[in-house]
Amino acid sequence: MSALLEHAGSGVRLVVPDGWEPAADGSTGAALALEPERPGRGFRASLVLTVESTPLSFRDWQVAADQVLPQLLADYLVLDLERLPVAGLPGGRRLARHVTAEGADVTMEQWAVLAGGLGITLTGSVETLRYDQTADVFTAAASTLVVPA
Repeated sequence: MSALLEHAGSGVRLVVPDGWEPAADGSTGAALALEPERPGRGFRASLVLTVESTPLSFRDWQVAADQVLPQLLADYLVLDLERLPVAGLPGGRRLARHVTAEGADVTMEQWAVLAGGLGITLTGSVETLRYDQTADVFTAAASTLVVPA
């Protein structure tokens, strides 16, 4: 049975894949879900839902993200960037790769939307060699994203 992942206080939520473990990240206020733990696998794929207040337009908010991500993530490289509806609203999708502090080569896929002054981002991350196996899982989760009016 699938579980809901909900961002505290905002009402933004989505359905996480079967077997994934929803959790809250108290340090950032993000909501996250981790794939089931498997022996011998170091990096666990994750879905992270963040919600932030922003006075910026969608375009300016995403340009700011494009400027800060290379500063935050080692060996960051954008692979694809497109405008598309997210949760039925104008939004966008970013596909990028980076290297974690532990040396894992990670591909991240993000869906972003701006609603009522809230910048909402869903980020799926997985080891790059497993991205093909996980991309449909990420897309399915993103398709369930609910943004309250």
